[in-house]
Amino acid sequence: MFTFMFKNIMLKQILALILLLSLSISGCSTTQNLTATDSDNKSQQGQENSEHNFLSDILKKLQGEDKDDDLEGNLAIDADPVIKSTQEVLESKTQNIPPTTSIPIESERESESSPIVFNNVWQRIPAMYQLATFNNTRIDQQEKWFLKHKKHINTISQRAKPYLYFITEEVNKRNMPGEIALLPIIESSFNPYAYSRMKASGLWQFVPATGKHFGLKQNWWYDGRRDIYLSTLAALTYLEQLNKYYDGDWLLSLAAYNAGSGTVNRAIKKNLKQGKAIDYWSLALPKETKKYVPKLLAIARIIKNHQQHKISLAEIKNQPTLALINTQSQIQLSVAAKLLGISLDEIRAYNPAFKQWATDPNGPHHLMVPIEQSLQFTTKLASLDPQKRVQWQRHKIRSGESLGVIARHYRVSIKALRAANNLTSYRIRAGKYLMIPSGDRHINQSYVSHVQQKKKYTHSKQSKRIYTVRKGDSFWKIARKFNISHKTLAALNHLSSGDTLSIGQKLIINHTNNSRIVQSSSKNTVQTIHYEVISGDSLYSISKQFNVSVTELKRWNHSSLKKYLKPGQVLKVLINNKPS
Repeated sequence: MFTFMFKNIMLKQILALILLLSLSISGCSTTQNLTATDSDNKSQQGQENSEHNFLSDILKKLQGEDKDDDLEGNLAIDADPVIKSTQEVLESKTQNIPPTTSIPIESERESESSPIVFNNVWQRIPAMYQLATFNNTRIDQQEKWFLKHKKHINTISQRAKPYLYFITEEVNKRNMPGEIALLPIIESSFNPYAYSRMKASGLWQFVPATGKHFGLKQNWWYDGRRDIYLSTLAALTYLEQLNKYYDGDWLLSLAAYNAGSGTVNRAIKKNLKQGKAIDYWSLALPKETKKYVPKLLAIARIIKNHQQHKISLAEIKNQPTLALINTQSQIQLSVAAKLLGISLDEIRAYNPAFKQWATDPNGPHHLMVPIEQSLQFTTKLASLDPQKRVQWQRHKIRSGESLGVIARHYRVSIKALRAANNLTSYRIRAGKYLMIPSGDRHINQSYVSHVQQKKKYTHSKQSKRIYTVRKGDSFWKIARKFNISHKTLAALNHLSSGDTLSIGQKLIINHTNNSRIVQSSSKNTVQTIHYEVISGDSLYSISKQFNVSVTELKRWNHSSLKKYLKPGQVLKVLINNKPS
């Protein structure tokens, strides 16, 4: 009953605010300069009506949305209409892949907006910009950071070479702002294997739950969040649906892509209640989201003026480089590479979603391949003996062996073994034979790296304690409960101690026991720790995690420290265990 009364009171306040705003707008219009032209007045009136309609639409959408709708740092599916509409659009798009033909990844028609022919994608993207130019200190701060790390931008541009033309084409076909094509720079630095602490993965950094609801399958064989083709369709479709939801406001749409529409909607509600503006710059959003949009606008500005800033970008020709081939059934990656006449590393680079030595036996059955070899590939694939698509080994079962033991030996899953041998149970007999779906005994280095990274993350996950935020919690309360500093707790989770916590939010509590501590020794009261750097680390964040100074870190590691930290680099940290 109380909740119902509160909603009604809040609704009346918002309606009164909108009425007051409309009156103030009409009042302002009467005091306009009397020499203004009729067209100016109509333009002003149209802008005022648009703002009034936007507020009214937002009000309608926010009615009844009082749930805590964040899930794993993203959106709760049941509470978010954007997820459902995105699902529907994606289902219609992904079902249109022809069964036997290659799809050159290029637009069906030339851009009507600009007759200019661009030789380089980096020249083309700025011509597609649509977002307004803002003079804002938050953008200036991010621009300064990027300009201090010019080599980082060059590295990102190298990583983007296989993918950027396709992404730019998709953005152009949808008439989206060209800035969106640069979003993977902010999300993943164009690293398709990027994996965040919130379990987000791929160029577009989808968390597992959102990826699954967008049709991005995830299993032992395959992770659709790393599928360049499908994840790009999912990300751009999701952004389009968010943009419709927020009535064409791209900045709010981008903020919702980062923080979830629930977080953005709560900030809008709060500002409406207080009579404040509800544009992106006026909202009280999480620290990361406050930086997110300025980062994109800053890198867009830099890309446009990269020559002026003397930044070297990898040349990416403005023409299709990849084709999407429907293979119709499972195929071993080394076999596909041989048909194409390219290396195994190269085909893996184009298809980072496939985690094992072959594609998923249950699909999706498509590969991205160099467009020059696509016709050759489809011709050879059509004439290839189906039995030679995947190499098999024959294993004689020894006494004492189980499916698990055999699966580990051949680096395949138990599920794959059962499927390959039509086993209805887990029972096997010594002396019988199993067919092993196996690739070359020489395993590609990128596969080994993936397995090692996965093991490292799994070990780390097991050694950390995860705390779920409850009603009334704060950094100070949680830190006191676990006998740690509230600043350390915030730094550990890449947050600020001033950030607002959300009910259901996951926080990492104990950190110094995780797998990034590769070696630890103690002498008297001083403990020496060898810490392995991971993506996203900085000297500052590491210093906060171990309660030491940046100066000390530099002194302990002066011989091995260079300008930038690199994932996998090991740093020496000395911790004083003497009680205070």
